[in-house]
Amino acid sequence: MKNPTVFISYSWDNPSHKDWVIALTNELRRNGIDATLDEFITQKGTVNLNRMMIENIMRSDYTLVILTDKYADKSNEFNGGVGYETSLLINNIMENVEKIIPIMRYKGDRSKAVPFYLKGISYIDFSNDSDFGEKFEELKYKILKIDRIAMEPLGTIPTLKSRMIGRETLYKEARKEDVLIPDFREITDKDKNKFIKDSYSEIIHYLTDLAEQTKQKNHNFDYDIDLVTNKKHIIKFYINGMEKQTVKIWLDNKFSKQENILLSYGRFGIDSDNSWNEMITCEANEKKELILKMTMNMFGNGEPKNSKEISIEIWKYVLQFFK
Repeated sequence: MKNPTVFISYSWDNPSHKDWVIALTNELRRNGIDATLDEFITQKGTVNLNRMMIENIMRSDYTLVILTDKYADKSNEFNGGVGYETSLLINNIMENVEKIIPIMRYKGDRSKAVPFYLKGISYIDFSNDSDFGEKFEELKYKILKIDRIAMEPLGTIPTLKSRMIGRETLYKEARKEDVLIPDFREITDKDKNKFIKDSYSEIIHYLTDLAEQTKQKNHNFDYDIDLVTNKKHIIKFYINGMEKQTVKIWLDNKFSKQENILLSYGRFGIDSDNSWNEMITCEANEKKELILKMTMNMFGNGEPKNSKEISIEIWKYVLQFFK
């Protein structure tokens, strides 16, 4: 994949704003995006500024416009370098609006930071520094032309039949709801094995999702997931590159003919499956529904839970080691 090119258009509002723009540019470059701005170019020698702006805006795959109230004022008045870049960008926006990515960097009334030619164009809001990680991810996906959310392929239209409702139907429905009718269904070993395997996959999915959201919000957090087998995962969590906790999750049938989910914490015992901190089994409730139970009571009262609730309990325990 070719490294996309990006030129950044901004106004020199103050030294801290200028430093923020330079930091954003360098962060893009660290992520394989060939980003540049006037400061990088002019520091190398005497430059024809008008030509520099024309070449970079016309040749770059994208132009990032850093929106502030001062930028909007200069753009609307066609003042200085911002004004000259505005005249170039107006032509671009008419031909290919997707080449321009507005970046909001203003905490006041947002409308004051949007120049006339960008009214109605969506922007990525970087005004809150605490959201930088999340917004930077959004920017990367846009520049690399990758959808952040996968869209399910269009399936075939199902064959549907109208349901006829008459007196006979109402009578039958009433009989179905009669509490006197017994339920002779049985939960088989096959049902339990399928349920525990599905729950295992769901727990891995939920933990991965929680770790990924944490990574997007915290630059110093990271994680690795090792797929040892399709029945064993090892998840390692890092803060500032230092390993803080390790969780091993695997399926085993040591104590019954059906498999259970086992959990082990810490680096010790990773290579051995003979010790664990928690065992998750499945059982049927009074309604003959399969539920999960944490038998070693490590996370509270041991009440029946679903895979999402168990994942949250595991995550809460792991979070203690990040502090």
